[in-house]
Amino acid sequence: MDFELSTEAVELAGLTRELAGSGRPLWPALAEAGILAAALPERAGGDGHGLVEQCAILIELGRHAADVPYLTSIVVAASTIAEFGTDEQVETLAAPAGRGELVLSGTDVAPDHAKRRLVLGTAAQQLGVVERALEMTAEYARTRVQFGRPIGAFQAVSQRLADAWIDVEALRLAVWQAAGRPEPAEVATAGFWAAEAGHRVLHTAVHVHGGVGIDLDHPLHRYFLAAEHHEFLLGGATARLLDLAEVL
Repeated sequence: MDFELSTEAVELAGLTRELAGSGRPLWPALAEAGILAAALPERAGGDGHGLVEQCAILIELGRHAADVPYLTSIVVAASTIAEFGTDEQVETLAAPAGRGELVLSGTDVAPDHAKRRLVLGTAAQQLGVVERALEMTAEYARTRVQFGRPIGAFQAVSQRLADAWIDVEALRLAVWQAAGRPEPAEVATAGFWAAEAGHRVLHTAVHVHGGVGIDLDHPLHRYFLAAEHHEFLLGGATARLLDLAEVL
């Protein structure tokens, strides 16, 4: 079996990373580069890629704590309308959204399908957030010196970083499992880990950084806010466990 990401997913993620770090206004840049439409069905003017490619894009947006409506407008609304909507809905809503001409906030079409996309997409974006936050924290722990040693050399700090790494990897596995098989149980599991890992990893990141972690001049506060936003959007870990219980 081939467990590697598709070439399209890797390329879309790389292009998203490049644009997110370019300093250009991100939403029009994504539209101009064709990223918004790329993973939409051909019916909506897209390239026919799917959820795996959309998750790859969302992870990169999370790594930059990018405040753009790709999740709600493209992954949830436009994709669902393109799959289940009428020709008129696709022409007037999904296709313009893929071109960046329209931003959608949701859809009444196939609500259960749309909800699963929202949960999984949130988990994918959260993966990018916690991934980057852990990288920043590990780097800080290697360079911040106290009592003549890097703080990462102290067991209390290194153990928390190790626990955070486990959380990030658990979320990563859950996201890709659900992206490849977006059934209710898999999606609920990804949602649980997104809420749980987001809470734990970002609190660890702030604690290890100390006062710097809440300084508005330091980028970490943006990741903390993004992780909390995703956790609340998911309803917390308990809500996703209740979803999982209903389908087991």
